[in-house]
Amino acid sequence: MMFTTIEAAEGLSPAERLLVARSGPSAVLTRTSYPGLLASAGFSDIRYSDITAEYRTTQQAWTDAMRREARAISAAMGEPAFEQRLADRTDALAAVDAGLLERSQYSAVRP
Repeated sequence: MMFTTIEAAEGLSPAERLLVARSGPSAVLTRTSYPGLLASAGFSDIRYSDITAEYRTTQQAWTDAMRREARAISAAMGEPAFEQRLADRTDALAAVDAGLLERSQYSAVRP
């Protein structure tokens, strides 16, 4: 199995975890690490890759495109939804830049 996920960086303070909860996607915080979850589900040969830099590049491209095409996108989805989506992307970028939010790729095998 292979998947990517957006997750909180390790070792965050309670205040930083709250910021991540507000800046990341829903359910970004977990009580157990993904390697721990995979192991408890019987997976082995668990491998991790940090793809945060690629995620940041993609978020920045989306943000830039949204700003560039703001009039058309806002007309299509409505002003409030557009403003919220743009704010969410901006918050995610800030959290990545602060080292609070990461994009990870995991692979594992289940015998």
